[in-house]
Amino acid sequence: MSGDKQQRYRFHTPAQWSACLFSQTDADFLASGKGVRPLPPFGTAPTLFPASNAFAPAITCEGETVFVDHERSLVRLAPDSDQLMAEAAPAGLAKAGRIVTTSNAFWVAAQSGAALYAFEIETLTRIVEVDLTPRRVIDIASDGRDAVYVLVEDADGVRALHLSRTGRVTGATVFGGIADATAFVYLRQTERFVVLVNGGQQRLYWFAKTGGRAVMGRAVGALHPCFTAEYLGSDSRNRVLVAGTDSAADGGRSFVLILDGDGLSIDELAIEPADAPITGLAATRDTVLVTGRRGLLRFAAGQAVPDGSSAQQCVVLTPVLSSPDRVDGRRWLRVDATAQLAAGAAIEISYAAPKDDDPDTWARLKGIAADATRSMSARIDAIRSEPDVWSEATVFHGTNESAATPTIYSAKLFDVHAQYVWVSVKLIASSGAALPMLQQLDVLYPGLTLMQRLPAIYQRDEAKPGSFLRSLVGVVEATTQDIDARVGSMGSKINPSTAPVEWLNFVARWLGVPWDDGLSEAQKRAVVTHASDLLKARGTRAGVEQLLACLLPEKPRRFRVTDATADFGFAILGGPSAAGAALPAIIGGATMWTTTLDNTSRLGCMRLPCDGQTTDAALPFAGTVQVEVAATATERVAWQPWLRALIEQMIPLTARLQFRWVGLDALRSDRLDGSLVLDSTVDPTVGTDTMTNVVRLPERGTRLSASGSSLSTRLL
Repeated sequence: MSGDKQQRYRFHTPAQWSACLFSQTDADFLASGKGVRPLPPFGTAPTLFPASNAFAPAITCEGETVFVDHERSLVRLAPDSDQLMAEAAPAGLAKAGRIVTTSNAFWVAAQSGAALYAFEIETLTRIVEVDLTPRRVIDIASDGRDAVYVLVEDADGVRALHLSRTGRVTGATVFGGIADATAFVYLRQTERFVVLVNGGQQRLYWFAKTGGRAVMGRAVGALHPCFTAEYLGSDSRNRVLVAGTDSAADGGRSFVLILDGDGLSIDELAIEPADAPITGLAATRDTVLVTGRRGLLRFAAGQAVPDGSSAQQCVVLTPVLSSPDRVDGRRWLRVDATAQLAAGAAIEISYAAPKDDDPDTWARLKGIAADATRSMSARIDAIRSEPDVWSEATVFHGTNESAATPTIYSAKLFDVHAQYVWVSVKLIASSGAALPMLQQLDVLYPGLTLMQRLPAIYQRDEAKPGSFLRSLVGVVEATTQDIDARVGSMGSKINPSTAPVEWLNFVARWLGVPWDDGLSEAQKRAVVTHASDLLKARGTRAGVEQLLACLLPEKPRRFRVTDATADFGFAILGGPSAAGAALPAIIGGATMWTTTLDNTSRLGCMRLPCDGQTTDAALPFAGTVQVEVAATATERVAWQPWLRALIEQMIPLTARLQFRWVGLDALRSDRLDGSLVLDSTVDPTVGTDTMTNVVRLPERGTRLSASGSSLSTRLL
């Protein structure tokens, strides 16, 4: 579309997403950097682990599931196992109504209601006892780390005490305005307490970690009509679970209601009548545990919405986005949402742009967004419910093809001339569909558009409301963005540090550097990176050494390049007025078939040269480049097909190559310049790499034993 850089707001990393508001999103998935998706639903068909009248389920930090049965035994279930193992439990643990686990202990409340006990996980030895008299212990909960909260009531009201792993009280949170509390949980991600209160009408109250008055409350009956809550649980992150039973008039069925951290209903799990009544509840991010008459029920989270379940959805609301003022009046272009949508999933994109940038409307909406006393879900609902500011949603539905590959879904913004916009994206997964994932969100501005490439007579149509031409160009812009992205990424395809391996082969042949597809990836990147140096030095000794340095980058060097005529020259005899040649040097002279008749001539040795035969004894040394490479036998086999051929591409056309494989010792010098290596005695291993005068057999009578074996050979 254009070679210019398009301006945009981008949400892709966890830090960028953190500027948004979320409702019913998977916080752990977001923190992992993978993007945004709805909370994973739990399957409706649980796995049953039979045990008579099980209760008080819990999951340890190691993933072990435990509960107590009717025989007052502690039953253990190891991760990835279906075998229950029972052992006798101490009285304090066997009669517990709830078990909370830390890294080393099971915490329970005493039946007296005035103390807490901690039992070591492996031995079940009591290691901590906390006397809380005169307070009455109501419930206990994990703090999501390695300590516990205990809900107590005394003359001053209801509060939560924080206990360290040693049983020391390290803090207290006072809950104002409530009484008759029966259970509570702590949500680590939102740092809130959720308290279940009886008293006429059951209600759930959300409190900040600092306590005080409740930040919000929900009637249990509003979550599920004629429902009585009996147990409260949490995944210790951002979900609340409420277990209870319908009234007898409504069938008396048992359910587990699943709420997000803001109290919005996500799903519900029906419990079969044979398993009722529910006697315990616990959860993690991936598992819900329910105990009942027949034993333990384990519901596992999945990546798809179970058949027959309600649709799963989540909402992302960006912060207020601003576009600069322009002479041509263009401010916005489009919204690009990169997502994976399976069949049955959908994405809805909408935006808010108050007419004429009404300051009162923006001030009110910004105030709602910044109101920390309200949950994120409540703030999003209030903002999205604002009348006359939101556009009609642009909806895209997933297919089987779009489930596996991220696809860009675009919604127009080019007809928005307001300075500020608010963008909302909703992900929806219907029954039976895989969870959709939003990987990246881009809001493009300030109007870099194909309209700029049209004649001025057509650009005037852009300002007309509902312009067909502008809509048509918008479709072209949205459908050609993949081409723009491919053109923009071409630079990374030819950059040696980022190019895929298959592109390295193409780039190398395009540049004309010495090449073979059998090179390793590191060697290929090194050759392409130094392509400029190789091409400039081709046909020189420096070029040969540069190529070998790319192929064999180890230090000290594993190669040596020798040009005898340049390095040594021919021996020259000195005299009274001139110095002779330094050694080493090449000694020239006449060949044995030189046809000079004098007193040195010998019969049987002197003969006339044949055709093409030279009498110049120095010629074999002239124009010869010798390359020696140190390699093991295995390396020689691997490099033999291409190494010599690549070197021949770098030597001068008039030179001849003498290529030799040598051992590592052949390239060492006796100078203390870093190339001298002092080795210990070489083990007497007989093989293809054995070097004479280096490896020797031991003295007579010495045994050679194979490591880890009793076999030995005696040298006689």
